[in-house]
Amino acid sequence: MKISFNIESLFQDQDPCEAMRILHEKELNIVEFWSPHDKDLQRIKETKEELGIDIACIVVKPESFVDPSNREKALEALKETAKAANYLGSKLMVHMVGFEVDGLTRQEMRKSLVEGLKESIPILEEHNVTTAIEPLNIKVDAELSGYYLNTSEEAFDIVKEINHPLVKVCYDIYHVQIMEGHVTSRMINNIDHIAHIQAAGTPGRHELFIGELNYDNIFDAIKQTDYSGYVGIEYFPIHNPVEDLVQIHQKHHTG
Repeated sequence: MKISFNIESLFQDQDPCEAMRILHEKELNIVEFWSPHDKDLQRIKETKEELGIDIACIVVKPESFVDPSNREKALEALKETAKAANYLGSKLMVHMVGFEVDGLTRQEMRKSLVEGLKESIPILEEHNVTTAIEPLNIKVDAELSGYYLNTSEEAFDIVKEINHPLVKVCYDIYHVQIMEGHVTSRMINNIDHIAHIQAAGTPGRHELFIGELNYDNIFDAIKQTDYSGYVGIEYFPIHNPVEDLVQIHQKHHTG
């Protein structure tokens, strides 16, 4: 199992390159972060290459795929992010698909999402990068209220319908636990359709050991599969996270 660390959630308000250096000092050399459009990518790339750090994934620049009138902007944002992924040496983008659109039914929004993802395939193939659509909870995080894709069940159904190896699911355990529960069985039963896994304590989205989930058991279950993607540690720490991250890496990173 390969573990990556989200430098934006774990090191809030910290310069990304400085966060990479902090992790590198502890031999934690796989990172991920959110949208690249507001960052100095040249500096991040130079730091990455200097330290020998891998970038597991970045997040697609936010543009709605569930709104058919926004299709061209959404495809352009995906293309822009795919180019950034190539520049940084990453093969994966996590993809927030958009919020519900007034005047459209869920069936119409789903149709737009599926069509948009299908139209994305030539871009993904050109840049050899995977996009992983992410279901998010709409019950706890107020800023996500109205987000269209709120269950892993629908995300997996969409990916199966598209049936292309470069369109998969980002399985964020925190969000799935809030919306659906049974996080381990859902994950294992659909592991072939997952390109990225993310972890945070639930509830609260803090340290993994704070909350109702036993991450030792969850991670051990992942290790029993042939999953070859990354498991991203993406929580908002209550205290300095570095030693906790070292322990997670020592216990569960198998390379």
